[in-house]
Amino acid sequence: MQLSTAIWAFFYGLEFATTDLQLKIFWSKFSYIGIVFAPVFFYFFSVYFASKQLKLSKALKAGLIGLAVLFLVSVFTNGFHSLHWVSYAIDPANNTTIYQYGISFWLVFVFCYTLLILSIANIIPLLFDFPKRFQGQILLLVLACFFPVVGNALYLFRIGPIVGFDWTPIFFVFSGIILTFINVRYGTFDLIPLARNKFLDMLPDGIAVVDRHQRIIDVNPAFLRLTQQKEIDVLGKLLEEAFPKRKSLIQQFADKETIEPIELEARINGDHVFFDLRVTALHDQRGQLSGRLITLRDITEKTVYEQKISRANQQLKLEIEEKEKLIADLDAFDHTVAHDLNNIIGAIVTSTDLLYYELEQKNYQNLEEVIELIQLSANKSFHVIKELLTLASVRQQDVKTDRLDMMKIFKESEQRLADMIKTSGAQIIKPRDWPSACGYGPWIEEVWVNFLSNAIKYGGTPPVIELGATQFYSENKVRYWIKDNGDGLTQSKQKKLFKKYERFNQTHIEGTGLGLSIVKRIVEKLGGEVGVISNGIPGEGCVFYFTLPQE
Repeated sequence: MQLSTAIWAFFYGLEFATTDLQLKIFWSKFSYIGIVFAPVFFYFFSVYFASKQLKLSKALKAGLIGLAVLFLVSVFTNGFHSLHWVSYAIDPANNTTIYQYGISFWLVFVFCYTLLILSIANIIPLLFDFPKRFQGQILLLVLACFFPVVGNALYLFRIGPIVGFDWTPIFFVFSGIILTFINVRYGTFDLIPLARNKFLDMLPDGIAVVDRHQRIIDVNPAFLRLTQQKEIDVLGKLLEEAFPKRKSLIQQFADKETIEPIELEARINGDHVFFDLRVTALHDQRGQLSGRLITLRDITEKTVYEQKISRANQQLKLEIEEKEKLIADLDAFDHTVAHDLNNIIGAIVTSTDLLYYELEQKNYQNLEEVIELIQLSANKSFHVIKELLTLASVRQQDVKTDRLDMMKIFKESEQRLADMIKTSGAQIIKPRDWPSACGYGPWIEEVWVNFLSNAIKYGGTPPVIELGATQFYSENKVRYWIKDNGDGLTQSKQKKLFKKYERFNQTHIEGTGLGLSIVKRIVEKLGGEVGVISNGIPGEGCVFYFTLPQE
């Protein structure tokens, strides 16, 4: 449209400058290139600006351009039919051309003014459809449309100060100035708000439009509400200026046209709020980037529900894993416990029968030995039951951890195994100082009892047992260890040690094999880990250890 008006003004300037009548007519014919096409392109512009391009079919476009070409042919062939200009002459006072118009001229007049009126009709409703912040731009645009109309009316009805002078090109200059101002000030034609109408104000999702320079052109009320911003603080500003705390995020999509959805977390009025952020590129009719559409959706409720479900699933998963461990414990332990309890109860029953027999025979010499056998078997059964109860309590009980006095705890463990230590002649080498860690005293006592009793059982003859502790400052934990002088364990046996309740074919060793499983459960529940180090070389023994957090 602007090119057409420029052609119109240029050739009309040449017409007005010459004093030769035939040359004036010659330049006037070329000025009609702009005269017939300017209203056509202005109409196309108004249709697109008003988002009515669906009504502008290819046939309508071709028809309007065809009519413009037909009128242009009529002008250039006027010498043969005089349908456009019947006659013409020069006004010597003003050097203007005075025309007597024919029917073709008035057809061009109706054609141009019809398109001009339709174009204005497309634009004026936008004053009421668009928000207030756009009404100033639309009003200036309507004013730019009326300027050429006024200039052309002055020419046609010869009411201007210079008779026969066509003011239309001059007034088009003012229109161009206004359009240029609109474009520079508001960027209206760089990023025409085609999708911007009243329903956006009702959307719960926040919408913001930025130009290719990251300048905020438009926002809807939901965007201001979700971001806790005021319109005056964001419109016309760069994204980084309006949202300085999100500078790194903004820089991520500064060089990208479109980004995948991003979940954001923010604190608004003391509450944690979650948003779904989407950025979509906007292109002009030439396919070049004009700006971006930013969509902000409040997904707090959805995210909170998902987090609750995730926590519930995690808890359920832990419970299932715990139950699976328990089932594995029971599967691995049932044969051993059943066998041990069967032997114990069998020994008690046999000893009871023997006791009755000796009493019937009034043979009192062996009664003391039989009673000791019954007492020993009963103690074994108590030991098995105690280990089962300990395993159950570790699995079910939640305890409060505290700072441990490890020297005191180990001393209590030693006292519980005093008879065993004395009988075996075990030598125990202890450190002078124990680094402190966090845990639950009664449970750690059970750990030392198991480790110490195993070191005595599986150690050398006599057992030589060394204890110690190593601090890992970078990991904020302490490793406590106990070393024996037994035969050690092969790699295959080490892998099964904390999983199976076996005594590795050492049938002369008493116990159920449950102790190390209890140790593993205790330490893991306190946030640590257990393990064993051994080369499987007789005399080198094993190093059993467990770790605990220092805080």
